[in-house]
Amino acid sequence: MLRNCQLIQSVTKRTRLTQFAAAAYSTTPLPPSKKTPPFVAKLTTQRKLESEDFSRFGWKSAAAFIASSGILYAYFEYEKAKIAKFKAEAAQKEQGVGKPQIGGPFSLVNTEGVPVSDADFRGKFMLLYFGYTFCPDVCPEELDKMAKVVDNLKNLRKDQTIVPIFISCDPKRDSIENIKEYLKDFHPDFIGMTGTHAQIKRAAKAYRLYFSAPPLALDDDDSDYLVDHSIFFYLVDPDGKYIAHFGKQETSDSVTVKILDFLKLKGM
Repeated sequence: MLRNCQLIQSVTKRTRLTQFAAAAYSTTPLPPSKKTPPFVAKLTTQRKLESEDFSRFGWKSAAAFIASSGILYAYFEYEKAKIAKFKAEAAQKEQGVGKPQIGGPFSLVNTEGVPVSDADFRGKFMLLYFGYTFCPDVCPEELDKMAKVVDNLKNLRKDQTIVPIFISCDPKRDSIENIKEYLKDFHPDFIGMTGTHAQIKRAAKAYRLYFSAPPLALDDDDSDYLVDHSIFFYLVDPDGKYIAHFGKQETSDSVTVKILDFLKLKGM
């Protein structure tokens, strides 16, 4: 009985060894393993994460970029406008720093014999020129320049009224009749003015304008003399305030451009 049991155990053991050997040394291929190699799994996971990151960058970053671009554009436009405003204000302040006040009231008589003052021209721009009808060359040139400026502005800015005014600095010879006839050669809009020597002197002083006649001009019998005077004409705004003055070196076109720039700066 015992021997039979040992025999059975021996047979069973040999059978197991035979099965193991057959599996180990068999030429029949084993079925492929379904388990993914670690390096492949790691690579797949990494690519998946990169794809998700790129997807998140795609719409989130694009939205952020667009938003930030809009903010930057608005900021730079704001800074640009602020700088332009600062430059305009600085230029305006610079014109007044260390410079005497120019302009002021005047009371004279026009070529109709009617008393006039600066207050009669409120709401209109004035171009003022001090000269005299016996002036041989400079005054005619400047008055002709003023006439062209007036025509230029009439064509370009019909909404603004500008009045050219001639103030005589030779009251001895420039009667209202002489002035009226003299201005006909330049522009129909010209308004001529004169007054006493004291009145004209006050007006000229207000505009820092120099004029002087020789001593013989005081002689009632003498009428052949020249009057020395500054060569400027002045732009005065509708509130009666001095804006700018233009010298002999200016052309009608350059004066027109400067006046238009002023109107634009003031929003007029």
